[in-house]
Amino acid sequence: MKSFNSFFILVLWVTCFLIFIFIFPDGSYSRKYEYSVLPPPPVLQQTPAGELTAGFRLEQPIDWNLINNFKRPGSDTLCIDILLANYNNRDNTGTFAVSLRAGHFSQKILFNTRQVHDNAYQRFCYDELPLQNIADKPAALVLEGIDSPAGKAVTAWMTSDTTRGKARRDNRELDWSLMFSIDAVTESNKRRTQAIILTLLCGLSVSILFWPSKNKLY
Repeated sequence: MKSFNSFFILVLWVTCFLIFIFIFPDGSYSRKYEYSVLPPPPVLQQTPAGELTAGFRLEQPIDWNLINNFKRPGSDTLCIDILLANYNNRDNTGTFAVSLRAGHFSQKILFNTRQVHDNAYQRFCYDELPLQNIADKPAALVLEGIDSPAGKAVTAWMTSDTTRGKARRDNRELDWSLMFSIDAVTESNKRRTQAIILTLLCGLSVSILFWPSKNKLY
């Protein structure tokens, strides 16, 4: 009977352990690290790019020659921060798109204008474009207006410092450059692995305590 109870405890613990592995150790047991790939440009004669209304399109080239020397895992995710404005917290409506294109790789992110803070950097992370797939390929950042009407759209800030390349709006080259920066984010599962090992050792210890001993005391 004692052997059956011990076996039942062991099976119960293994079941709980498997549930723990696949459900509980989520992001709280992982740690994200980020490092700067391209810092923000100097602010010179700052000007708005214009309202991101339906049909608006602005393309900013990304020059990899200006990117900081990074020797990081190729699976890192690139996150781009763009300086946006909502016209003094105006009640805007609609959506706009921010796309990252490099070679034949591309990912588009749709964003609600109501989530834009005034004169603040907004982050867009491209998890479908690992660094190893797009590094050293001709790349561009594209802003597109989707369905915001005039007077209800947001804008992006530009600078007259064009050392990163001149932006193009509606297929016309400008003497301005989009204000943006690039960070790379990597995630470490070291804490998750430690939690699993600790749980495994604790569970085995409990099982040993309840397992029947071959030596009987009289």
